Amino acid sequence: MNANDFVDVEHLLAEITSTVNDTDYKKGFPKGWYISRIQDALQELSIDTFWLTAIFDYEIPTNFQIPIPENTFNLREIYAYQGSLCNPVKTQVVYWKRLFDNRYDGQGYTARVKDDGSNGADIFQPNQRTYTRNLQGYYGPKYYYNIEEGLLMLSKDCQAFPYIRLKFNMMGSSIGDKPVVPRFFERAVVDYVKTKFYDAMKSRDPRMYRPLWVDAKGDLEDLTHGSWNKAKKRIKTMDTSAKMSMEEYISSMYHK
Repeated sequence: MNANDFVDVEHLLAEITSTVNDTDYKKGFPKGWYISRIQDALQELSIDTFWLTAIFDYEIPTNFQIPIPENTFNLREIYAYQGSLCNPVKTQVVYWKRLFDNRYDGQGYTARVKDDGSNGADIFQPNQRTYTRNLQGYYGPKYYYNIEEGLLMLSKDCQAFPYIRLKFNMMGSSIGDKPVVPRFFERAVVDYVKTKFYDAMKSRDPRMYRPLWVDAKGDLEDLTHGSWNKAKKRIKTMDTSAKMSMEEYISSMYHK
């Protein structure tokens, strides 16, 4: 991937403001408003297509709790690992455990199914099942997590590894950052912002701007020729290698 595969925000602003006849930003919408709408468009496309991913690496904290990174959704993969930060050597998949909650200090926890079997049989890792006279439990380390209210919580056994890697889908750039816009999203982003502009303007002058809003909405949302559906089709039909290259290029900007 290289810069030619992406559209400069200034180029988008020039096209959008020219289309809506607001190149001097005198219709009540500052430059920041247009950039925010471009971010909104990318966020909606990201949620619709799951096109953007990013990797985050952390040292495993002593309380086994990590706040979910800003501007992410849909945790795709999670690994505990050895080696050095951002350079995994030996890795271990960390699994989701239903109802696990280790707030507040990370030492104790509640869960419908406990590791020692005290809440009943643990089907989480049944190959580790063992019995004692009075208690059915499971031996061996157990690597799992749960997410509650924006907090990712890890089991204590994850401390066997110093680092954790999380792979999320992203919703585009963070608020205040300049958006990164792939070239094949250009038309959809322009039409999205154009529609938002006319939608806001029609409350001021319905007779003049409502027809323009209807036309812009058609350019964006038409099921056959609309730019939004075309953008979604393009990302779905990209070559796998091209898509992975694009994800890696953009992910490097978010890598923690």
